[in-house]
Amino acid sequence: MCTTELLASLDRYREAAHRGTQWLLSRQNADGSFIRDDLQADVYHKGAYALAVTGHTLEAHRLLNWIRREALGADGRPRHFDQGLALYKTSWIYQGAHRLGRFDISYPVVRYILRCQAPGGGFFQVVEGNEYVESLCTGWAGVACLYGGELAAARRCAEHLIAQVRQQPTTGRFYFRTTPEGQLLVAEDDPLTAFIDGSRPGQGYYFPGMACLFLCRYHQATRDEAALTAAKWLMDASLTWAEDSYASMPSGKSALGAAVYYSITGDAAARDAAVRFADYVVARQRPEGAWDNPASDSGIVLLDHTAEMIVWLSEIAATLGAMS
Repeated sequence: MCTTELLASLDRYREAAHRGTQWLLSRQNADGSFIRDDLQADVYHKGAYALAVTGHTLEAHRLLNWIRREALGADGRPRHFDQGLALYKTSWIYQGAHRLGRFDISYPVVRYILRCQAPGGGFFQVVEGNEYVESLCTGWAGVACLYGGELAAARRCAEHLIAQVRQQPTTGRFYFRTTPEGQLLVAEDDPLTAFIDGSRPGQGYYFPGMACLFLCRYHQATRDEAALTAAKWLMDASLTWAEDSYASMPSGKSALGAAVYYSITGDAAARDAAVRFADYVVARQRPEGAWDNPASDSGIVLLDHTAEMIVWLSEIAATLGAMS
């Protein structure tokens, strides 16, 4: 891909993110929230990041004011999240708030995130603990630690994910759960074992993708070569997986990880993977500017996916653009 073609593509990504943001703003209530009678209470977690990264800081602050007033417990724990993806969503709130200097929110929230770190360095979804830890929640909480300068916690997180990569036993698969102590769960008869199968489409590419993104961010902060080596394993493996590994809605974390990996290494294959995802997302944008999931166009999914795609397109355009 020549520079002229890439720059034209980056303009398209920014324009799609702008259209998505206009739709998102049309759904925001006067008090800053996105909650309505027909929507669950947890649809707001990506909003502050999406609005901040596209320059809509006033609207982002209004949302954060609502979060502080209505959604934040005294211990920094958001009230609306169930145990399924609780800390993952919490890390979105933290990063959006911290980018805007909303330390009244980000400092209490990061203290809660730190309390969720498991013995092996990964992160539980909830402070009470879980039977296992997985790489999506762990990687995003690790990025949150980097934002907050919590390098000791980030180092433990990196060591956990590096060990998780080194324990992978099967080419073409990525096992994304470990015990709280960090032992990879691979036994076929263990109900806790879970993996993505790179030979089949429709996989949860965000599990290895988030691990790669964090390890690249950690390398940026520390120059840790073991982290970059593990990120390279994840990057190289992802390029051998099914054709939708960078052309599906679950691929955004992988795509930003690929863009950041390219910014560190200059690996053109990683750049092209990020472009492939961004092209896919632009082509899937609805006429009104929102994004759905192929399996659902509910109001909750529209808000969630639209905010997330705004972030990935904006971050990919900025990261690749800075290298052009």
